[in-house]
Amino acid sequence: MKNFSENDYLNMKKNEHKIIGGTNHGKVVDEIMQRDFEKIKNFPYNSYDYIQKWQLERIGEIVDFAYENIPLYRKKYSAIGYKKGTIKTWEDYRKLPILYKDELIEGFPYDIVKNVNDFGLSTRSSGTSGKFVTLSLSIDAIYTDTMQGVRQFLLQNAQNYKPEDKILFIYTLPWWITSINGKYEQDFLPTTASVEEVVKKIKETKPKIISTYPTYLTKINSYGINLKELGVELVVIHSEQSTRQSRNLLEKGLNVKVLDEYSSEELTRIALECPYNVYHLEEDACYIEIVDPITKKTLNYGKQGIVVGTNLLNLSTPIIRYYQGDLAEIGESIACKCGNNCRVLKSIKGRYMDSVITDKGEIIPASAFMDMAYNWFCFLAIPIHGLRYQFIQRTKDVLELYLIKGKYEIDLEKITNSIYLLIPKTMKLSIIMVDNLPELGLKYKPVVSFVKDGK
Repeated sequence: MKNFSENDYLNMKKNEHKIIGGTNHGKVVDEIMQRDFEKIKNFPYNSYDYIQKWQLERIGEIVDFAYENIPLYRKKYSAIGYKKGTIKTWEDYRKLPILYKDELIEGFPYDIVKNVNDFGLSTRSSGTSGKFVTLSLSIDAIYTDTMQGVRQFLLQNAQNYKPEDKILFIYTLPWWITSINGKYEQDFLPTTASVEEVVKKIKETKPKIISTYPTYLTKINSYGINLKELGVELVVIHSEQSTRQSRNLLEKGLNVKVLDEYSSEELTRIALECPYNVYHLEEDACYIEIVDPITKKTLNYGKQGIVVGTNLLNLSTPIIRYYQGDLAEIGESIACKCGNNCRVLKSIKGRYMDSVITDKGEIIPASAFMDMAYNWFCFLAIPIHGLRYQFIQRTKDVLELYLIKGKYEIDLEKITNSIYLLIPKTMKLSIIMVDNLPELGLKYKPVVSFVKDGK
């Protein structure tokens, strides 16, 4: 397909439901689980020597595939003299150049996939960088990710997660596969749903586990709801930074265990907080290292630096030594009571999100603005590839949106109207096109508010 445009991509996404709906994927996953799930379920309990050996072999396969089939990697790796089969040791792996989000944006569509039609299944991520990137997904990666999701809730709910149990996701969009042949069913509500709608859904479907944003869970907590009395045993929060102290308060208020998930669209699950409050890396989902922010050299255990990762699932748009951008440190595998032998992640920083406080005193979480920005593409068909944004609130009655133009023309009126679905019309909205986002002297965040406690 020549001269592939954003409109071509939008049209391809419209047909995505045909790809997903054309096959009973839940049944396919069920068949795979019968063959492979014991191995997937038990992977974190292998010795770390076994885990490392498996990872290196898998990374070698992924790197060779990317070098032979993906133009972006062919160019990057040819520049350092890479040859197929080079990855024999971890030192070989660490010689590979780091991948940055801008490279994925600039490489869209032709340079980041083997075939442009692979974008028939895809995702878009803005994450904490607030810069949109498009990734092609393989159905095999979705299948494995779905099975690792079952394992996640087994791990985080102390192995108490059965095929008949349900999960409620309060999130941006539902997962591709919402039932594994009638087992492990998922319900979904968007983050625009009211707490009353959520409580009604919980009473109707009786989920054992809820997965949502910390800011949305805080909103539920403010209503004084006892989730344990409604049958919920665990809430998993993700996508925003939270502290153990804040989760303790939520646990006390909601009368239910609250654990964290550290993940990204590019790298899938990175680390999960276990029932003993230790973050274990998901070593068969992605390989994580910590690099020095200046030299980009890999750091030893206990040294704080930047998270860099390789996605071990998806070959459609391979993500190899990707600069995630968050600050953290890695520790060695420990004798955790949960039995997990994967390395541990410590001191995760850089994902704090601000909330906007309106002139009416309403608190709107940053996740709502991130969802809305994602929906510029999903529901309003606004071509956002490469677009970068940042909301800044300096006073209660004014919200500023700074936009760095992406590859395509955008409809500012549609963007304006979507924002006024979140904020009251009494607030002034200023949309400012810029070449560079404002220098605020802090790590980039999609939403920054200087208004605190309604003042």
